[in-house]
Amino acid sequence: MTFEFIYSQVLFYISILVILFVPGYFLLLAVFSKGENQISKMERFIFSFGLSLIVVDFIAFAYSKLNIPITAISSVLGVLFFSITCFIFYKLKKIENVNVKEDELFSFSKNQFFLLLLLLFLTIFIKTAYLSGTVAPTATDMGHHNYWAKEMSETHKLPVYEGMPDFIIGEHIALSEINMLSGKSFFSAFPVIFLLLINLLSILTVFVLTLRVFKNKNIAILSILFLGVLFAVSSPQAKFVSGGVMGNILGNLLMPMAFYFYLRASELLNYDTVSLFDSRKFLSLGIFSTFGLFYTHHLTAFIFLFIFSFLIVVFLILNYKDLKNIFGKIFDLVFSIPVITTFAIGLIFFFFIFTPNYVRTNAVETAVGTPSKATREGLSMDNIKSSVGEVRLALGFLGLLLLALNYKRKNFGFTLVSAWTAMLFIMSTKPELIFINLPSSRIGNYMSYPLAILSAYGLFSIFNSNLVNSKKIIPKKFLDGSFLIILIFVLTGGLLDSVQAFKKAPDFTPVIETYDASNYLVKNTNNEDVILKDHNYITADSWIKLFFMQGYRYPQSRGYFKRYEDPTKPREMCTLYMISNPAGQDAQKCFQETKTNYILVNPKFDSSQFAKLKNFSKVYNNGDVAVYYKK
Repeated sequence: MTFEFIYSQVLFYISILVILFVPGYFLLLAVFSKGENQISKMERFIFSFGLSLIVVDFIAFAYSKLNIPITAISSVLGVLFFSITCFIFYKLKKIENVNVKEDELFSFSKNQFFLLLLLLFLTIFIKTAYLSGTVAPTATDMGHHNYWAKEMSETHKLPVYEGMPDFIIGEHIALSEINMLSGKSFFSAFPVIFLLLINLLSILTVFVLTLRVFKNKNIAILSILFLGVLFAVSSPQAKFVSGGVMGNILGNLLMPMAFYFYLRASELLNYDTVSLFDSRKFLSLGIFSTFGLFYTHHLTAFIFLFIFSFLIVVFLILNYKDLKNIFGKIFDLVFSIPVITTFAIGLIFFFFIFTPNYVRTNAVETAVGTPSKATREGLSMDNIKSSVGEVRLALGFLGLLLLALNYKRKNFGFTLVSAWTAMLFIMSTKPELIFINLPSSRIGNYMSYPLAILSAYGLFSIFNSNLVNSKKIIPKKFLDGSFLIILIFVLTGGLLDSVQAFKKAPDFTPVIETYDASNYLVKNTNNEDVILKDHNYITADSWIKLFFMQGYRYPQSRGYFKRYEDPTKPREMCTLYMISNPAGQDAQKCFQETKTNYILVNPKFDSSQFAKLKNFSKVYNNGDVAVYYKK
């Protein structure tokens, strides 16, 4: 038993490396050879994961177009073929200046290195401590996503999502292939571990992005404090990991990564010494990352488009006096073989090889227009404060103000962070100004990332001002006292959410009972039986479909009661009638039309209406789940 456990764990970690690291590493090796120092070893490691996600997706798209089954063997062969191709390209390149020194930005002092390790340790410790009590597969979103990943693993082809635009193929390919390679069950902790790894990598991506923007190691280290340690549990952090909010977790890795590559490409506009060839490499990777983002999460991609468009407009306005020079460099940058080739390949995949599901539906149309619900009409400042945290909101806007006062001409990085924050603020508080019809709270969660960067910049700037240090206008004792007070405010506000999340002791009994009831039905029903479950009072009910694998909408489900009263989106009513009032005429008609003969409910809330009917028999009961059979 011990040997089997060790073997399964080793196989799992090998699967992680093969799917999430190897292809991205070799892609970067082909683009930036080891002897080139345009990108540091730390950046190579971090971005290998994000780029691997995209490479693995594109390999699966190619398989789908060629009607090649996506299996464990074909997935490994695809990664090997891509990696070997990149390695051959790397070997054929002529490398000059092999002994170039590592970028000084990534040479940390002993104190900085210790602080960096400490913050990373605290980040991982807080998140894993929280997730240890929520790792049981119960979350609704996690159940939905794992269904599609499991379907891909069993059918060996990409799911079609039954015409639903809410699911994007890039959310499930890596998860499914890790399952096929490692043999880990979807009912284990591996989906949570996968999302936790992505979440940690997104924090490291923000760290290196901050380092490149401000060229200051202390600000970059502080960004980990505000994004990793503080609010480590609140959305979109560990709560999104345990909840299986897969698109947001993946999007929050790919969007900052794309910003990083565009930032590095923009260095050509700032410095005449920057190589045009190197800038084209970074721009090509930025375009590649953008296409990957559009295949991974449509909401993040939609937000990215608004931010990027706003960024370009603001940057050009601020540098209007030098537009001729800027456009000249942009022309040389864009109209080149690597950039045009990358863009063309992306378009070919997007329109001719595998078109994202949401493009074929009206998903884009429903996201644009006048807000149709109260939840889409914008957040108040109190809502934003509760979403991103009072500490980050206060210091973030202070950082934005200081950034505006210290703005440097042609500084694309400063404009990037400012536009990132400003556009998200507009989209989440005043969506009607730009005709956005999306849930405002979901957009508001994205503000955590740029506000963490600005908070780090704001806190550092307050206590590192040249005015304070050189002219000594403010007494040192007063400065030290102020720093202590602000630090207490920061730590108290940022850690409070994590402390509250640990108060509730986990109880996995309802989950086990739901799974037991599902196993009973699998053994005692056939394809002619039709099952209806309740989503209101049964724990982990979205995972029931993984036991049957008879379609995403099987079993049928009585949704939240408020959904049946939504005037903007009329719902079918049979799932409500058949559980709430099974003896009614509407329910009888629904039973006849749907041929439903098994019903799963929580007997503590729904039992009396079935107990008094002669044509219903209770065939299973474990305390939290009862199964009624309609004769």
